[in-house]
Amino acid sequence: MSSKKVERRSILRTFVVGGFMASVSVLVHLLQRSGISNYPMVSRPYEKMKGILRPPGALPEPDFLSACIRCYKCQAACEPGAIQFYTEADGKHYHTPYVDPSKAGCTLCGKCQPACPTGALLPIENIEDADMGTVEIFPDLCLSYKAKAIRNEQDLLMRLGKEPTESSADLERRGPCGECFTVCPLRNSAIKLEPGMFLAPIIFTENCVGCGLCEEICRTVVRGDPAIRVVRNRSAA
Repeated sequence: MSSKKVERRSILRTFVVGGFMASVSVLVHLLQRSGISNYPMVSRPYEKMKGILRPPGALPEPDFLSACIRCYKCQAACEPGAIQFYTEADGKHYHTPYVDPSKAGCTLCGKCQPACPTGALLPIENIEDADMGTVEIFPDLCLSYKAKAIRNEQDLLMRLGKEPTESSADLERRGPCGECFTVCPLRNSAIKLEPGMFLAPIIFTENCVGCGLCEEICRTVVRGDPAIRVVRNRSAA
């Protein structure tokens, strides 16, 4: 094949791909303006959450950094594998432990505290005292809240004598759930379910300890950004 034919094909391919991408961009823009798209591509508040989620019983941050000798014994004692460690790239936090609910939440078993040889992690008598953080719910991602909203919309349409806009299959796909309540070690205290058929979670942040088990299970159910997420109570600065 001559070099001129190869060049012409390359130019043609570039125009086709470019035209396709431009068409997709225009289509997305039109869908968003028309209101058909229910999920606009904008940054959401949970994408900006920062901070540190230390294991339960951790000393206040300055004291913790001084006491922790980076021995990794807390991680060895953590059976669910919730404890991870920062790397050299994380500056002063290097080789110190943290909990990552996207991998595994903390079961509050209490085995990491006696494994700590320096007292950087203090024993906790009651799991209610494990002040790791709290959680926040995002109804726009929660299957139960979505199902509730859709049902309310359909009920209103039917009362107005209009046809429902979505099928029963859509409703079944969007709820109910209630898995966050099931795994919570402080259920009926830190989290309750709204009465009714959709099992929408209600969070009581004053009772939540931030173990992250709800976020872990929500990531599995939603398969993407979780509808419930831990809010870290320690600054990474």
